[in-house]
Amino acid sequence: MTCMHSALASARSVCNWHPDMRAFTEWPVEVPETDTPPLKVPAVSQVETLSCSDAELTRPLVQSIKAAANEGHWIQTYTEEQVGRHFLANYGYFELVGPKGHFHSNHLRAFVAYWGAGLKYDWHHHEAEEIYLCLAGGATFYADGRAPVKVSPGKAVFHASHQSHAMMTTDQPILTLVLWRGAGLAGLPRMDNA
Repeated sequence: MTCMHSALASARSVCNWHPDMRAFTEWPVEVPETDTPPLKVPAVSQVETLSCSDAELTRPLVQSIKAAANEGHWIQTYTEEQVGRHFLANYGYFELVGPKGHFHSNHLRAFVAYWGAGLKYDWHHHEAEEIYLCLAGGATFYADGRAPVKVSPGKAVFHASHQSHAMMTTDQPILTLVLWRGAGLAGLPRMDNA
């Protein structure tokens, strides 16, 4: 079993026991492996050394992600002009499950996403509905029509279709498992000022 298979098994387990994740969507039964090559971004080294001392409930998934970090096809949706060089040096994600993921599904997208400390992920939106589960670290999430929400390991936050939202890390990074469902599943986020 590869490290990516372990990450998949751990993600499935977390989504099956966490009530918010389980209510968001049913994990697909069949997720065939794809031939997705590894691709690194600068933040991969931060993920590999990430502390998960505060992540009792999510520690198995965090450890699996750290072990699989070099196998991940890490990408960045945004350009330096949109978010700046510092942001890009401390951010990245890979699609674990989905139309372009390491494991294929047209029903669900499951991303592993990381933001380093001191980052502002500016206001953006997308058609697909989304739920973030904080795996390690923490951040404050903002969304239209809702008070700011501080998340820590094991806490989830939901965004409706086209609901503008943003996130800010302060003195610690955040590692998340992000699920998308519904219309726009194959789309990408768009910055609100783009």
